[in-house]
Amino acid sequence: MKCRVCDSKDFKLVVDLKEQPVGLHFITKDQIGSEPFYPLRVLYCTRCQTSQLDYTVKKEVMYSDHTYLSGITKSLKLHFDGVAKDVDDRFFKERVDKAVLDIGSNDGTQLKSYKELHYDVLGVDASKTVSKIANENNIPTLHAFFNLETAEKINKKFDVINASGVFFHLEELHSVTQGIKKCLKDDGVFVVQFMYMKNIMENVAFDQIYHEHLLYYTLKTIEVLLNRHGLSLFDAYFSSIHGGSIIGLVTHRGKKEKSTRLLKLIKKEEESKCNELQN
Repeated sequence: MKCRVCDSKDFKLVVDLKEQPVGLHFITKDQIGSEPFYPLRVLYCTRCQTSQLDYTVKKEVMYSDHTYLSGITKSLKLHFDGVAKDVDDRFFKERVDKAVLDIGSNDGTQLKSYKELHYDVLGVDASKTVSKIANENNIPTLHAFFNLETAEKINKKFDVINASGVFFHLEELHSVTQGIKKCLKDDGVFVVQFMYMKNIMENVAFDQIYHEHLLYYTLKTIEVLLNRHGLSLFDAYFSSIHGGSIIGLVTHRGKKEKSTRLLKLIKKEEESKCNELQN
C-alpha cells in the first residue's frame, strides 16, 4: 500500500478493529449473517503523518445507492446556511453571475443556501437516489463520482467549490483534488469541511473509524495534500458539527496570506502533538 496523500510506503499500525461490516448500510432481516465484512485498520504514515485506512471498500459499493439525506437534520441546514453566508459576505457579496459547485451534494441542502444568495448552483453526487431527489427539488445535480474526468466534462469555472464532509471519503483523492483545481476560478474559494483528527484523539472518538472514513486529517496533513496540487489553506475555523470539524478555506497557492485565525489553530495543533505517533 502507498500513502493516500504522499505515496510513501512507510507506515505504523495505529488501530486494528479486525473485520467489520460497512457502516450506515441498512439490511433486511433476511440479509442478516450474509453481509460482507472488510478489514478496518488505521495506519499512520511516518512521512506525511496522515492517518488513514489501509483497506478501501470500492466506492460503487459505498455510495451508488447511498440513502442518507442532509435535509432531514435541522442543525445541519442551519450550519450550511451559516457557511454559505460567511463565504458570500467575505468574498462575493457584490459579485454578479456567481456560481458554486458542491461535491457530494446529496439532496442539495447546502446548494439551497447558496441559491438563496443568488448563486448559480451545480451539484455532483454518486447516489442515484439522492441525485434524483435534488433534481426534483430544482437543484441541478449530476449523478457521478467527482474526479478530474468529471471536472473536464463540466468544463466551467466556479467562484465557490464546496465539499462538506466528503473530502475524507475519497478513493480517487488526487484526481478529485486535480478536478477542484481545474474548476476553481483564479480568485475562487474552495470550502472544505473535514473531521478533525486532533478532536478525534482528544475525545477518543473511535466510533469515527469506519469504512466510509478513509482519511483522518489535521491542518498539517491536509495542507500536504493541497500543496501537492497547487492549492493552499488560507483560513480555517473549528465547528462542533459532526462531533468536531474544521471548516477550511482554500485557494490557489500563493493567492492569499494565511489568516491570523488559521495560524493560531496551527500553533495549537503543534502544541497538542496530534501529528506525532504516541507510544
